[in-house]
Amino acid sequence: MFLRSVLSVVFTSVVVQQAAAQLCPPGYYSTNGLLPGVPAPPGYYVPTSGATNPTPASPGNYVSTYGATTQSIALAGYYCPVPGMSAAIAAPPGYVAPSSGSSAITPAAAGAYASGFGNAFATPAPAGQYTPISGMSAPLDAVPGYYVPFFGSYYMTPAAAGNYVATNGASSQVPANPGTYAPISGMSATIPAPPGYFASGAGSVSVAPAGLGSIAPGFGNFSAVPAPAGQYAPFIGMAAAIPALPGYFVASSGSSAATAASPGAYVATNGASGQLPVLAGYYTPISGMSAAIPAPPGYFVSSAGSASISPAPIGSFVPNFGSQIATTDPAGRYTPIPGMSGTIGAGDLDNNGIVTQVELNSALTNYWPNSPWLSMTNFGEQCGGKFEFALTNASAWNFSVLVTTNLATTNWDYLGVAYPLYQFEDPAATNGAPQRFYRLRWP
Repeated sequence: MFLRSVLSVVFTSVVVQQAAAQLCPPGYYSTNGLLPGVPAPPGYYVPTSGATNPTPASPGNYVSTYGATTQSIALAGYYCPVPGMSAAIAAPPGYVAPSSGSSAITPAAAGAYASGFGNAFATPAPAGQYTPISGMSAPLDAVPGYYVPFFGSYYMTPAAAGNYVATNGASSQVPANPGTYAPISGMSATIPAPPGYFASGAGSVSVAPAGLGSIAPGFGNFSAVPAPAGQYAPFIGMAAAIPALPGYFVASSGSSAATAASPGAYVATNGASGQLPVLAGYYTPISGMSAAIPAPPGYFVSSAGSASISPAPIGSFVPNFGSQIATTDPAGRYTPIPGMSGTIGAGDLDNNGIVTQVELNSALTNYWPNSPWLSMTNFGEQCGGKFEFALTNASAWNFSVLVTTNLATTNWDYLGVAYPLYQFEDPAATNGAPQRFYRLRWP
């Protein structure tokens, strides 16, 4: 009986002690949910009393302290990919966490970039730069020959033909300067117009050749220039003009051909812009002459700019080259035909009224070679191989007799002198001999 009473007292005491135990408050937990509990560790929280286990922070949230009763949401730019995280992770370069409570990150889209850590949004690539792929932490500069005109671009634009881009990071293209051209797209520099060609305006995609009569010297011409006077450009695309040759001239600039000197004029030098009239005493009979011709003896030129010469008139003569006038025959001399360079002595050379043998010989020396009237007549054969003849306008003169059997030959054989009355002998003229021809020569 006493033992039952003691047990009852002990049991009652235990029940009273159990009734006095307290639950773990929020933020703490124990295996039975009663105090003394332990605080929830970082990454976990206990939202209610009497918890036997802590609750892990859900993805997108975190718990940074001990004994937390709530979890914290990850801010924009940060993320919590797994449960039970004690801190949010900053979005790395090239990625963004666009909203709070993110459990994952997103790569920056092409055309934008995310530099540094903790980006909530991507930044559009500025003009002059681009991001060709997603997840980039910095934009790329446009390279020479290309440009990016707008922000948020994911590609470069090549410079159009006629334009160029010389630097990195360009946001616009530049037209080719006059004198240069850009024949294809994507050029980082222009090409100077080569010699013989020009580019007249800005933004040229091609060059034009210098036209006929024009030249484009050197590189980088923005226009052609006329060939100067004295020179000419006969083809298109010439870098230098051609000087006119002697005998030719170019009177004005911009010529594509040289002009031949006119008859009566000449051009003596290269690169002449005009012709010169020939001086009196000289002439140029055809065009394109580089020097004048002096009038030859027997002829003269009385005025400048002549294309022809004049023969000395009958009764006058011209003894020298380059004469401007003819000289009248002196007394005792004569010139029976035009164009004579010297006079012929008359019979009475000393003008005393008597023609001596010496004077006659002198006159006949000029007469016989030039007279068209001397002829043989009354030709006859005498006995003994002798022959005789008469002259129509000469007497008592001894002539040499020449013979040949062929009139076409220039070789005549000398027979002897015909004397005293134009008689001569030809022993070879026998019966049966070939026909023979005779002529006279004086002396």
